Amino acid sequence: MNPDEVSAVLADVTAEAQQCITTHPRDGRQAREVGQYRTSGLLLFYSRDERLEGLAVDGLRGPQVHAEGVPLTGRVPSEVERWMTARAAERFPQDGFELGYLGTGVPCSWSLGLVVSVQRMADHLVTRPVIFTECVLDDPRHILPRQAWIIY
Repeated sequence: MNPDEVSAVLADVTAEAQQCITTHPRDGRQAREVGQYRTSGLLLFYSRDERLEGLAVDGLRGPQVHAEGVPLTGRVPSEVERWMTARAAERFPQDGFELGYLGTGVPCSWSLGLVVSVQRMADHLVTRPVIFTECVLDDPRHILPRQAWIIY
C-alpha cells in the first residue's frame, strides 16, 4: 500500500490525518517517507517507491495489536518474550532462526514479521510492537529508519 491507500483504509478508523515527512538519513541511504498518526500512536514506514514496509505502535497511545490472540502493545516485555520463545519452540522445533534478537536486545519473530521493541512508561518499560513486511526480513534494523528503533 502507498500512503494514500493507507490513509483511505485508516479513515474508517480515525478522523486523524496521516502526516508524512521525508527522512534524510545521515548514512547516505536514500530518503524515505514516514507517516505518522500522533493521536493514534502509529508510525508507518514506506520504501523508496512509497510502499508500506513496516509500522511501529506506540506502547502507551497506540492500538492493541494481537498476534495469534496474544496482546502485544503496552505489556511487560518479559511476558511477550516468554510467549514468543514458547511459540518458536512449539512451531519451529528444528528451526534455530525463528526467534532472534536485535542489537538492542529486543526479540523478533521472523515468521510473524514482528519485533517487540520497548518504550518507557515512567520508570518502567512496556512493549512497542514493530511490524514489518517480508522484504524487510533480511535486515530490519537497517532497512527501516531509526525512528522504528528509538526507545523513548
